[in-house]
Amino acid sequence: MINMANKKLNTSGKISKQRKLQKTKTKRKSRKLSIILIFTILLAVGICAYLLTSPRFNIQEISINGNSKLSSQQISGLAEIKNGDNIFSKLSIVMKVKLKQNGYIEDVEVNKIYPNKVEINVTERKQQFQIKTESEGYIYIDEQGYILEYAKDKIDLPVIIGMNITINKLDTVHRLGEEDLEKMENILQIREQCKNIEIADKITQYEVSDEYIINLENDTIVINLGDATNLKNRMYYVNAILKQEVGNKGVIYVNGDLNEGFSAYFRANQ
Repeated sequence: MINMANKKLNTSGKISKQRKLQKTKTKRKSRKLSIILIFTILLAVGICAYLLTSPRFNIQEISINGNSKLSSQQISGLAEIKNGDNIFSKLSIVMKVKLKQNGYIEDVEVNKIYPNKVEINVTERKQQFQIKTESEGYIYIDEQGYILEYAKDKIDLPVIIGMNITINKLDTVHRLGEEDLEKMENILQIREQCKNIEIADKITQYEVSDEYIINLENDTIVINLGDATNLKNRMYYVNAILKQEVGNKGVIYVNGDLNEGFSAYFRANQ
């Protein structure tokens, strides 16, 4: 019995010593890991401080490509970047977001060329139409209905009359609404059919209120297309009337159902 008790004491003593050794080893490992972690953090802080403060990483060249409407100064201003800025303090994704807030910028790519160069490549939207507003100003848009800018000046682009967009919405929207986009789709289809009879370049105005009406060469010829359906057939009659009425000014009416007995006709100006 005594021997058995001694064996148990010896065994428990060994286990206790092993546990103490294990705890000691664990503490040593924890201290080592803590020291390594602190060293890593200090090293990272030191590296970051160096990268953010060293003159070596101050931007010396900003290359801007692909722009024609917006100047390089405007683009760098929109991106909020200039020579002398630290290259690491300017995040590419932030610059892209800021630049794409401008209606003219369709897409942008920002490349950092370390240690001190930045390259900005932009794809600009192009003015295709101008919407006449209630305030006698004009909203310039591209053919996808993106709003580029508002101006008082009329420029050498086809005018659109009858859209729902108003200037008080320009601060909150960057593209035409759904109803206006449907009208834009019809305008693009009309323009495409007009190309087939070689009058697309003569269009100076699209009216999209109750009916689709286009003006050629500042009201020399006005064409009432009606609801803009069956355009290919309507343009066949438009082309025939234009050839017949060469030199005359007036209105071509193809706004009825040509399949149900409506006769296209021309009414000369009085």
